[in-house]
Amino acid sequence: MRHKILVIYVIYPIEYIRIFSFNEGMAVKSQRDTAYEVQWRRKKESKWYPALFLVYLGFALTYLIWRTTIINWHVWYGCLVYAAELYGIVTTSLFLFVTQKVYLPVAHKPKRKPIVDVLIPTYSEPVSVLEPVVIGAKKIRGRRNILVLDDGNRPEIKAMAKRLKVLYFPRTTNLHAKAGNLNNGLQHTDAELLITLDADHIPIRSFIEETAGFFEDPMVAFVQSPQTFYNTSSFLFRKRFKKHDWSEQIMFYDCIQPAKNNWNAAFFVGTSAMLRRKALDSVGGFATGTATEDIHTSLKLHAKGWVSVFLPKPLAYGLEAESLKEFYKQRKRWAAGSLGLLFRSEDSPLRAKGLTISQRLNYISACLAHLQGVQKVCFFLAPLLTIVTARSPITGNVFAYSIFFLLYCSVALSATWLYSRSTYHFIYTEAYSLASMLAHFGGIMGVIKVQKKFAVSIKTANRKGRTWLHVPLWTLYVAGLIGLTRAIGLIFIARQHSALLVYSTMFLLLNSTFLLAFLLPLRIYETKVPQDPVYKNLKPTAMYNFIVKSAEAPDPIETSDSTTKKLTREVPLTETY
Repeated sequence: MRHKILVIYVIYPIEYIRIFSFNEGMAVKSQRDTAYEVQWRRKKESKWYPALFLVYLGFALTYLIWRTTIINWHVWYGCLVYAAELYGIVTTSLFLFVTQKVYLPVAHKPKRKPIVDVLIPTYSEPVSVLEPVVIGAKKIRGRRNILVLDDGNRPEIKAMAKRLKVLYFPRTTNLHAKAGNLNNGLQHTDAELLITLDADHIPIRSFIEETAGFFEDPMVAFVQSPQTFYNTSSFLFRKRFKKHDWSEQIMFYDCIQPAKNNWNAAFFVGTSAMLRRKALDSVGGFATGTATEDIHTSLKLHAKGWVSVFLPKPLAYGLEAESLKEFYKQRKRWAAGSLGLLFRSEDSPLRAKGLTISQRLNYISACLAHLQGVQKVCFFLAPLLTIVTARSPITGNVFAYSIFFLLYCSVALSATWLYSRSTYHFIYTEAYSLASMLAHFGGIMGVIKVQKKFAVSIKTANRKGRTWLHVPLWTLYVAGLIGLTRAIGLIFIARQHSALLVYSTMFLLLNSTFLLAFLLPLRIYETKVPQDPVYKNLKPTAMYNFIVKSAEAPDPIETSDSTTKKLTREVPLTETY
């Protein structure tokens, strides 16, 4: 009897979500009459994957309840450590919930040729970066017009557009930044489908052929492809033994976005996507009011009942940040926009009407992820402060706590690695999460004041660049070394072998290793004289040909019609079409 009660207690909330979503989908489906609906195929993997989520959830809840009873309220960082652990449990639970199953869209060739225009917003990108993108857009088969939307109102961009015979629309104001620029472009096109490209993303010729077919389902609002980069010499890429290269965004595009297909919650990321004009009009165009118009627009579309498709095939190739300064600027904008959307915006997933439960959890998970750096700093400082003050952030037996904590971490890391489909790297992922702390602290300003200004990344910036960012990172590392030196002295000279001291020393050593794993390669990257890639010495047309030919990847999309299914449409019961 006890076992039955336990099963009901753990499984019921999950099944409630699934049943609720299924009923919503059936209600809308009965109101539709269409010959085509997007078909999906689940990635082949063990059927016990969803069960592992329940195992983790049960273990995490048990640990959390026990952990609440041993908070040391008399030490100021006692509640800080608990808050960091609570955040980790919440975000890990959300991540595992989102990534239980991975679904890929089954390729569908369009039966007719839709009218497609290409929007290329630009602000400060030089002609050398923008021109190959325009050349690539001109080579897209089946496109109609190309609109270069210049927020910088620059004569050299106007001259380039005239020379390449594409439409040019400048703005005299930067109101609403990129979203405002794109909305300005909407006033100059009546195309039913729109391709959006960042000013550094070079598209392939078959862009429309790969995406247009999905829009024969009248509910599809946008098809998003992965944001893929050709400057893999950037410090945001790492080599892996006998595996594909690891990158800072690999988990999002290789795991999280495909898994979001299961919940109709894939994001529009601002580039390398095709959107339905009718869907954009239904939400008033591209979303304004935050610095991240992409996730904001996605949320508004999903709240209206539209369907998203993530197509895991690269359709355009762009430039990743090549300096720490640009990395910080870009990630700070993402954090400020996402946290501002979560806590300050009227469209916050915490209260937006029209989202299903699973979609709401997807958006909350995405927004909360931009506090990871803050959590990592807490975990870095906690053992350091414990060594310096000799005061424990917990009450009770430290040895028992360390054993239970390590058991929980083992379960959490194992589940994360499995659910990430091997895109989680214990050293690289943790190192970059810790290094993102400055950007995430800066992003907290998005809670205090909604960030509306678009900080454009300089894609051609010097890989070193003068920046203050090195100082706090190296200062934190030196502080860690000082703490380790003191701990070693206490252990080996003063002969203090307390569990608290030993445990804190091990944890500080691990975190210092993570930070060094970021700082040392960065130092080598910045001081090493770079050898210019071949494409930097090519003329725009030759550069386009080189990038597309060398970067195109095999098509991973499932094309077999066997064992396909229609995912339950999770759209609000109150929406009718």
